[in-house]
Amino acid sequence: MKKIILFSILAGMLFACKESKPSRAAVDDSEMKEIVLSNDSIMYIEDWVQDVEVIPLETSDKALVGIVDGVIATDSNIIIYDWQQTHRVFIFNQDGTHRATINRRGRGPQEYMHLGHVAILPDNQTLAIRDNRGKKVLYFSLDGHFLSSAPTGFWFSKMEYIDENRVVCATYGVGKDDPGLQEYENRTDLLYFTDKAFGIIESTLPPRYKNSGMAIEPYIRKFGDKVYVNRPYSDTIYQALPNGLKAEYRVNMEQINGMANMDPDITSDNFILLSEKKAILTEYFTENDKYLLLSFITPPRGIAKTYIYSKQSGKAYVVNNTINKDDVLLLNVVQSIMTSVKDKFVTVIPAYYLLNAGYIDKKAGKLINATMQRPELAHITEESNPVVVIYSFKEGL
Repeated sequence: MKKIILFSILAGMLFACKESKPSRAAVDDSEMKEIVLSNDSIMYIEDWVQDVEVIPLETSDKALVGIVDGVIATDSNIIIYDWQQTHRVFIFNQDGTHRATINRRGRGPQEYMHLGHVAILPDNQTLAIRDNRGKKVLYFSLDGHFLSSAPTGFWFSKMEYIDENRVVCATYGVGKDDPGLQEYENRTDLLYFTDKAFGIIESTLPPRYKNSGMAIEPYIRKFGDKVYVNRPYSDTIYQALPNGLKAEYRVNMEQINGMANMDPDITSDNFILLSEKKAILTEYFTENDKYLLLSFITPPRGIAKTYIYSKQSGKAYVVNNTINKDDVLLLNVVQSIMTSVKDKFVTVIPAYYLLNAGYIDKKAGKLINATMQRPELAHITEESNPVVVIYSFKEGL
């Protein structure tokens, strides 16, 4: 009887291990929307932007933003992280007042060796900071207080929380050299779905290109409670769900001479030649409740061009950012898209942009910039923190 019981326990354990073994995540493209881009349908930015709110971020010794590497916006807060220069996370209230700064660079248990990607949890009250070198994720309150940390068994660069129990993580496909993935069959996949303790549940997106010089890490963006993923040089944007990927948009680039999904054997030299002739969808796509903004690098000089897709009409337009002299601020609005909140877009503009962009008043013989046109910017200097601009588009696109 004891042998039978022991056998049953072992069988149950083996079955449980087999059931929990990570597998390939499902990819559903049955309801994908096609976005047809054209340079013939033009949207003039000054005619459609409305409800512009300008928020200068408080400048103090405790809150000096260096480079804006990422922005998270909620109904109550604006969070900026700078991993290149100051290695800090800056938290501001919605009116721009400084709330807290997370400055924990170091080797201790409550510190990060390298400030990596920053994500916000579904409660909108907790920040997760990826320490790439320390192989851990640290959690902080929006008041800047350390809460806890979690080790990560494998290397990844970016992460977003799909819900309170699922995290999606992006890698460079180096799993063959990652000790934490040696037992995993699909260890060269680029995208991993984990539980909240970063145990792998599923993965997907095996590398497409054989040339190691091609950028392959998936882009992950989060707007509100939706997480989106797309590959570099791809035409498809997926929504990450707890049970896999759902193809949300396919971007038809034929009429704008765009390129995507190249031959897996493409060389770096051939790719450079192609990019000098064709437009490429970048990672800087931004969605809100009503619109999707898509950013492209266009030939021959690598100029950024923005397209806007209306969810209501199903139409897409190329954005013409040529404006009159009534509002210099709008020169920077669409070209600097960062994130969104509900039906609004959020842009973070460095102060020196607002001081140096504008037009020359020939009679006065001086530059007219945004700080001269808007009273709320009158005290901006080149040493000031960035300015947040929140706006929406009028109905009817």
